[in-house]
Amino acid sequence: MGIPTVGIIRVDFIPVLKNAIAGLGFSPEMAMVPVPMALFLPGSDLTPIAQNLDQVVTGLTRWQPQVTVKSVIKPPTVRVEGNTHDEAVGAANALFLKNLWGDGLPLVPPTPERVRWILRGTDLSPETVIGKILPEGRIATAETLAVALAMAGGRPEYLPVLIAAVQGLIDKNTNHQAWQATSASVFPVVIVNGPVARQIRLNSGFGLMGPDSLHPAGASIGRALRLLMQNVGGARPGVGTLAQYGGMRYTNAVFAEDEDGLPGAWRPLNAEYFKLREGANSVAVVPVSGLSNILGGGGTGSPDQLARQKLNRLASFMAVPNDNMLTGYEDGTPGVLIFSSVTAKEFADAGWSKEKIKQFLFENARIPVDRIRRDGFDGRIELKNLTPTLKQDPWPITARASNFMIVVAGGRHPGHAYWMQASQGSKPVSATVLLPAKWRELLAEAEKELGPIP
Repeated sequence: MGIPTVGIIRVDFIPVLKNAIAGLGFSPEMAMVPVPMALFLPGSDLTPIAQNLDQVVTGLTRWQPQVTVKSVIKPPTVRVEGNTHDEAVGAANALFLKNLWGDGLPLVPPTPERVRWILRGTDLSPETVIGKILPEGRIATAETLAVALAMAGGRPEYLPVLIAAVQGLIDKNTNHQAWQATSASVFPVVIVNGPVARQIRLNSGFGLMGPDSLHPAGASIGRALRLLMQNVGGARPGVGTLAQYGGMRYTNAVFAEDEDGLPGAWRPLNAEYFKLREGANSVAVVPVSGLSNILGGGGTGSPDQLARQKLNRLASFMAVPNDNMLTGYEDGTPGVLIFSSVTAKEFADAGWSKEKIKQFLFENARIPVDRIRRDGFDGRIELKNLTPTLKQDPWPITARASNFMIVVAGGRHPGHAYWMQASQGSKPVSATVLLPAKWRELLAEAEKELGPIP
């Protein structure tokens, strides 16, 4: 059933495995014996393993790759023509889809002129290597990022944030080679702090994860990041990634923290969680696999009682068996909790700091062990050899209170909170946003073309 093997692999995993092997520096020709999915189900017939054992032995002892030459290849420029501009743009988009470079929505052709325009957003040379995007493992340069941003309809002033987002994405602590290929529908959340967020018109208020003509930067940056993950990293649905549902994958989630709305004693995410200087331009990158909208209003009693009622409601949403959070259990995060500045002020006025809220969630977002065993989640926890173990009942969803992430963002209204459930290898990382020397010039051009910053 195929070439000689060093292991048995499910047929539906073949493209993903080849991507992953190549991304780790091995030959994508890797020998294998594909077998049906049914072999991996409980009580299945294991005779296909015995029937293919000779191929396994051959793969372990005698197999050699056919490709032995290593080189870096820069693809040639593609030329697309048409009798009119519209015809050329239409032909370019058809070409994008034919070559699997598109995402299903119209793209802006990344002409050399447009790419050079985008590259004004960095002082890096176009050939500067940003890093390798897994699982396929192609190299992304500053020019690669500019091409993706041009295709996504971006602008030069967005490029510094995109560069920082990619640096965060490929940080070894995010484990992106795993969640790029997994069957879970993981996507990166990029949270921006510092003056740069407002300067490039990133949304921190109403509708911050959706379309917004007043704040277009998040959609363009997130879409460019997705194109890079697909076209450079190889995460094409059903081929390089087995994500079953793919939620939020057109634009990922790129937004700013509402720093102006932080209560007096509360520090922004980059300073509080990542220990950066307040006012620093930075991004946080967190892999997320699920979103929950949680009603924030209601309840009766004193301000402290209302705060506890609201936090108990949040904790109830968090206390669910979630295998995705286990990889980052010790020093990652179980997820990102987002609520508006109005809600943050209510907490602060009632005497609740970020640290006190995290401790409350740590103590109350717990799962009874009998429920864990009922749901068949106990084996996964014990396999990970986590601390605390299931001897602690109820079991906390993370190893320590400080692992929770709290972000103040969203429209200035107290009605709702958002819980972004973390995913595999979910250790949040931070990267610094570096601005080009001509930054003020770029902002002036943006204001002339787009109008005043809202």
